[in-house]
Amino acid sequence: MKKGYTLSQQFALISLDGQSCTHRSAAKSAAVRGIKAAELLEKMLFDEENQPEDGTFLKELEAGITAIRDMTKKEMDVIEKEMTGLLVADGGMEIVPDLLGCDMNYYTAGVSMKSYRSDREIYTSIVESVRAEILEEGPVTMECACLLWLIRESGCMHDIFLVREQERIRERMITLCTKENQDKENPRAEEGEGSGRQDLTDMDYIGMIWKQEFHVGREQVIKSYLRGKRKLFQNPYLEGVNLLFPFLDRRQAIFVDFVIFGTKVKDRRQMMMDFLSKRGHSVEEVKNGTETLLRIDNMYYRMWPKTVSCGRVPIQGVSLLPVYQ
Repeated sequence: MKKGYTLSQQFALISLDGQSCTHRSAAKSAAVRGIKAAELLEKMLFDEENQPEDGTFLKELEAGITAIRDMTKKEMDVIEKEMTGLLVADGGMEIVPDLLGCDMNYYTAGVSMKSYRSDREIYTSIVESVRAEILEEGPVTMECACLLWLIRESGCMHDIFLVREQERIRERMITLCTKENQDKENPRAEEGEGSGRQDLTDMDYIGMIWKQEFHVGREQVIKSYLRGKRKLFQNPYLEGVNLLFPFLDRRQAIFVDFVIFGTKVKDRRQMMMDFLSKRGHSVEEVKNGTETLLRIDNMYYRMWPKTVSCGRVPIQGVSLLPVYQ
C-alpha cells in the first residue's frame, strides 16, 4: 500500500478531498459508501483470516454491497468521522476553509465553511500510481483494480482521467475481465500461486467486483447522472463530451467580485491568487496547452470574467469554473 495507507484510506484521500466537513452532498455520500466498500474488499481480499470460503465470494460481496446501499445517515456519519479523524491525526489530511466560502455570497455574509484537503504529495502519489498502472501496458494489481472500481462508483473518474484515457480504461478493464485473457494477464493462476483460493484467479475476482454497483437505487443514479450532465455542459469547454462513466459534480463554481475593467488576464489571475491565498488556499498557475489554469489545493479551475447584477447594480468579477477531464 502507498506510504502504508490501506485501500480504504487511499480511497478516502482521493474521494473526500475538497468535500465539506459539515454538509452532506451526493458526492460526499458516494465517497462514504466507497470507503465502506473499500473496507469490505480489504476484509474479503487482503485479510487472510476473514476471506470468504471457496465458492461464496460473489454471494458475500453482493450481500455486503446491499448493506452498503442500505446504510443510514447516522452510520455514514460514523464512517466519515472515524476515517477523517485517523487521516487528520496522521497528517494525510487537514481541515481547511472551504473554497465555496470564497464566493461573494458567502464571504460578504461572513459565513465560515470548512472542507477536507488531502496532503498534495500523498494525493498525487496515489493518483499517479493508479494512472500509470492502468494506462500503461503490463499487469494490473488487485489494489489498482479495486481503486478504479471505487473511483468509478463514486464519480471521481472525471477528476483524474481525460476522456480519451477513460476509453482506454474501459477497454483495459473489459480485457482484464475476459476469461480468455486471464492466463496472459495473470500467469500465476496456472501455477496455483498467489491468494491460494480455489481455481479462481485475481482476474476472476476483479471481474466480479467490476460488475457491482453501490449506488443507492438505479432511478436515483439516473437522475443524478442527468443532473450532472446538465451542470457539466454549463462549462463551455466541455460541451458535447461523451461521458463514459457516471459523473457527480464534486466541486462548485464560485464568483469573486473585483474590478476587471481595464485589467489584463495576467492581472486578474494574480488578484485571484492573492485573494485565495489570504483565505488559506494553496494556489499556483499551471500551463495546459495554450491556456493557464489555477491549481487550487488539489484541483484545477479556469477563470472566466463575469458581471452579475445585484438589485440591478452590475458587479464585476471573475468566476472560477472547475475543470473536469
